[in-house]
Amino acid sequence: MNFPKVMMMEWAQNVAPRPRVVTDEDRRRNRSRERALSIAEMDEHTMAEWRRQFPQDVLDERQFFAQMRAERRAEQAAYHEDRRTRKQAALFQMELKEASTWSSDDERWVEAVITTEESNTDASESDEDDEE
Repeated sequence: MNFPKVMMMEWAQNVAPRPRVVTDEDRRRNRSRERALSIAEMDEHTMAEWRRQFPQDVLDERQFFAQMRAERRAEQAAYHEDRRTRKQAALFQMELKEASTWSSDDERWVEAVITTEESNTDASESDEDDEE
């Protein structure tokens, strides 16, 4: 103990810094970190060499990912447009429901749709006959 003003051993232990205990677990963690770091460095060097030797592959890769991003954006835009359309239809249906006496599960809705489709089909057939 090199603490002349400290009278008791406990006081000296409180003043002194804790000893660094290097355990097997500490060594294992350190080796694992060093191994991971060396693998990452080798990977970076390998990728740099690959980019230098095959510049066309780098361009192709960039083009591929740009195309994938564009496709993803188009899919998202279509999805959002579909959601907007469905929301507008639902809001319109809610407004109509107040004015309509039919409920949404009423069979008259189905009959009205079928009748409308048949009349559209008949009208298009008669238009074709007139053209001949």
